[in-house]
Formats: sequence, C-alpha cells, structure tokens
Amino acid sequence: LASGTEPVTLSLSARDMVGTQNDANPETVATWENGAWAGYEDASGTSGLDRGGPDRTIRFPLTAEPLGDPFVVEPGTSAAWFDPARDGEGFVLEMLADQRSVMYWFTYDDEGRQDWYIAVGEIRGNRILFPDVIQVSGGVFGPDFDPEQVIRTPVGSATFTWSSCEAGTLKWVLDRDGRALRQGRMNLTRLSTVMGIPCGQRPDAPAQPAAALSGSWYDPDHSGEGYVLEVLADGRNLVYWFSFDADGARRWFFGVGGMQDGRLVFDTLHTTGGARFGADFDYRDVTLSDWGSLELDLGCDGGTAHFEPREDGFAPGQLDLVRLTVLDGLECDS
Repeated sequence: LASGTEPVTLSLSARDMVGTQNDANPETVATWENGAWAGYEDASGTSGLDRGGPDRTIRFPLTAEPLGDPFVVEPGTSAAWFDPARDGEGFVLEMLADQRSVMYWFTYDDEGRQDWYIAVGEIRGNRILFPDVIQVSGGVFGPDFDPEQVIRTPVGSATFTWSSCEAGTLKWVLDRDGRALRQGRMNLTRLSTVMGIPCGQRPDAPAQPAAALSGSWYDPDHSGEGYVLEVLADGRNLVYWFSFDADGARRWFFGVGGMQDGRLVFDTLHTTGGARFGADFDYRDVTLSDWGSLELDLGCDGGTAHFEPREDGFAPGQLDLVRLTVLDGLECDS
C-alpha cells in the first residue's frame, strides 16, 4: 500500500444508542452547560459545541520499510520548547528521576499581560502526562513576598507526546478555572539543549562542572516564585524567572548569559507583553523589553541571586537559593 513513506490520518466516528454523532476525540473534555452538553469538537476542529464529529487527530507515517525502536522520553528531553507559529510563548520541561517531570508554561492572559503556569507529571513512554496544571497567585515582588499568602490552584491538564528528540505535540485543557472550557494543541520544536544530557546519545559527563547546576532553584522564604536554569551545550546559560510584580500580577523574565569568576551572569533579562492567550495569540503582537540584570552564585545545593531591575516598580535585591530539582542524568557531586 505504501511506496516509500506515506502520511496516514485515521477518521474515527462514534454514535450513541439513538444514532447521535458524538465527539470521537477522547481528549476533548465535554461539560454540561445550560441544560445541554458543551465542549464537543466537530470534524473541523471547532470546539465549544453541543454536537460532535469524527476524530481526525490520529496521524502517523505508513511505510513498508523496517523501523527502528520507537522514541521514548529520555533525560535529553529536558529543554525549552515552543511552537514556531506561537513565537513568544513556550515551555520549560525538566525530566527528573523516577519517571517524573516538571513543566513551566510561560504565556499571557486574555488582556495581553504576562502569565504562567506550572505542573508536575508522569513520564509514560513517549508521553508526559500532567493531570493538574497549576496557577499560582498571591505573591508579590520583593521583600513583601509572603509564602503563606501564595495559593496554588489546579485549573486544567496537559499531555505532551514526543515523536523525536526535536519534535512533539501538546494538548491542553483549562476547565477548572471558573471560566468556559478552553483547549488547544501545539506543535513543538526544541529551543535549547542542556549540556551533559544530549538527546539521542548516551549521557556523558558534563563538559563543565557547572552543567550539573541545571534545574530549578528557589528561596524558601519566597516559595511560589523561582528560577529555572539550563547550562546549554554551547557553554552559555539560559534562565527563566517566574515571579510577580508589586501588585501580584504574574510576571516572567528570561535571559542568556555566561560564566564570570564562577558566577552565572545575565547582563540583560528580558520581559515581554502584548500577546493574548489561546486562540487569539498572534506572535506579531509580542513586545520585548529590557527588565534588568541577574547574577547567580550557585553550588550543588544552594547559593544566592542578586538582581538589579531597570523596569520601574521593581527594587534591587538578593534571594538565598536552594535547589528544587535535579535533572535526570545530571547529579551534582561537589
């Protein structure tokens, strides 16, 4: 049937006992609203309906040629990822021991302001399942941060499926935030490669001892905000800081830096804005600006963060950090 490799799309229809067509896509979450079912997805992919359609989301290549082993999630899947059609938002994923994973989603709200979510999930073969996508609220930037005021609210779920070291898909649902159901899909590509855990190859000893510093860090007195650090394969360092502003709005800052006298120095942390969440996202709306600078002085288990904001409304300061996560394959020995 196949000459070379041919793309195949399965079309699956499902009907109930009275012949009404249901939504055959099992990842679409149906809800009951105003006396009727809602949230179905029809054959064209339009969601939020009370009628269904065939599921055409199952796609795969067909070939008569012998195939190698299927791809499974490995330590090198730890990376930053994004959908090129949605440049300006994305994900940082960390693969941990015992088939666990942590996800950070940097994005926007419906008004074009920054927003972010976090999740802890389970690795199953080539998938990572996050049953609870968490929205964090109650924090404020600076010395008035009170971890007792931080609230972590499950608002949805997400599933990542990887086809290779360089590509995957995401399906997400937000259905527990008190709003109408929202859902979407993204086609992801790799943004970064972490030193010491090359995907598709046998993990080697880090080329630099600092590579083992990759992971998540936070100040226990500021539990609810923190840093995600990646020491990259080319020797540079990538950091994302998930935090808040003085009014409690979720903010995130990011930058690429280098090593100076044993410290990780980020001369410029960037911040963004302008884009909108979900289906209304347009990468052309994203604005990029200078937020400030950051220095991280880290050992295997702890260290400090010194920051100098240049955006109005943020004061300079220091945080005393401890390690939150250790990436699988990058245990720190000293």
